[in-house]
Amino acid sequence: MLVVPSLHAQNSAEFFDRAETALRAGKIAEAETLYAQIPPGQPEYARAQLRLGTIYYSTGRPALAEKALEKYLALEKTAEGFTLLAGAQFNLENFDAAYESAKQALRLDPKYARAYTALGMIYTARKDWPDADAAYQEALKLDEKDSSTWFLVGRSYFLRNEFEKARDAYERSLQLNPESIRAYENLGLTLDLLNQSEAAEKAFQTGIEHYQRSPLPEPRIHIAYGEFLAKLGRLEKSQQQLEEVVRIDPRNAEAHFALAKLFVQMKRWKEAAQEGEAALRLGGPDYRVHFLLSRAYTALGDSERASMHAKESERLANKR
Repeated sequence: MLVVPSLHAQNSAEFFDRAETALRAGKIAEAETLYAQIPPGQPEYARAQLRLGTIYYSTGRPALAEKALEKYLALEKTAEGFTLLAGAQFNLENFDAAYESAKQALRLDPKYARAYTALGMIYTARKDWPDADAAYQEALKLDEKDSSTWFLVGRSYFLRNEFEKARDAYERSLQLNPESIRAYENLGLTLDLLNQSEAAEKAFQTGIEHYQRSPLPEPRIHIAYGEFLAKLGRLEKSQQQLEEVVRIDPRNAEAHFALAKLFVQMKRWKEAAQEGEAALRLGGPDYRVHFLLSRAYTALGDSERASMHAKESERLANKR
């Protein structure tokens, strides 16, 4: 357990320097703890909130990121801060607020490339493909070596089923940042859709090798690889990948759902029901999970539960 001295013993500048050192060393949790110790009123407080916002954003905690970045921006208004805020708001699916934050970043610095990248993300979510392309092109004109922008270009092409363009963009992203786990994951998914199974598996496996050395929790690649293996009929290896996610992150509803699907495929109905119930408990109502549970309980002879889940699946599907 990290023991952090009181500010009575060390001033905030020393805390900030220690946090910066930890962050550079990839010790994310230690850096977060140190930044959080710096109180309002200290000279380093604003920068500490910016760093916390960045950490929260990169570790999948957008609500905390939004709060930290708003504290930072109340003290210092920068293009970087507003762009990060746009990213957090985007992940919270507050697209209008994200758009305004990205625009504010560009008002402060019209040549801030990542603000255009943020706009590209927002236009992609709205399926406004011409504006998405224009925003990403502007970002790459300003910084053609930004691996994240190339990754998001790939996602944009992937979502409109332009898989060859998506593959090229992901490969460019990986040339610039060979450690990007999400790029390997999405490249694997894309290559699978291009019927290049051997290359897809290599991408998944390489991404998992990098994940095992990463300080950030990104177990999604195990889910993607597990579902890929299940499609190929390699069910035991698929189970190993999905159970690894549950081991790393027991509250991952997506992993429990993937396991439920796998156990249905394997006709292991009791385990399918257990995993489906866990997915509902952790992720909330989902017509897909209720449908799987209706199948599992039907096979188990529990007609009452099967009927209940079938009705709920239909009700939720009709609301989409």
